[in-house]
Amino acid sequence: ITVYIATYWEVQVQKWIIIVFSVVAAGAGAFAYQSQQYDFKTLEGDKHTWQSLQGQWLVVNYFAEWFAHCLKEVPELNAFYQETTRRNDVSLFAVSYDPLSREQLSTIADKYNMQFPVLDPDNTKLIPIEKPQYLPATFIISPDGDVSKPLLGEQTAQSLNLAVSQLQQAF
Repeated sequence: ITVYIATYWEVQVQKWIIIVFSVVAAGAGAFAYQSQQYDFKTLEGDKHTWQSLQGQWLVVNYFAEWFAHCLKEVPELNAFYQETTRRNDVSLFAVSYDPLSREQLSTIADKYNMQFPVLDPDNTKLIPIEKPQYLPATFIISPDGDVSKPLLGEQTAQSLNLAVSQLQQAF
């Protein structure tokens, strides 16, 4: 019977291999965990945390397909969204007033050409806004998390820009 005894250097190499493998596995596990953590996501699958949006003004619009005024403001929301994509300090998100499935909401967003991010209905529980009593309703959240009184009725890109601008000046 032959017995193999590892040399000192072979033992050291084995230890380093185990350490490196452990560090890589822990890093991959942490990355996987972090990639699953989010406060809400859009129908497109973009995941957001409130922390990642800190420092921005957030415009949150509640809408319903059955209310014509909500649909009438979609082109204006599209225009406002196009403007916000050129800015780093304002983001627009839309939330369905009705409890719809993801598929139903995607169909509505496509049907009415909603070019702005619509939140996935399964992930709206962490939004710091209570469901409004009236529609359409638009809220503005300041960079420090304060929620404005709702802007009720149809909004235009101009009225949203003005509201954000006034809140920014008062901030």
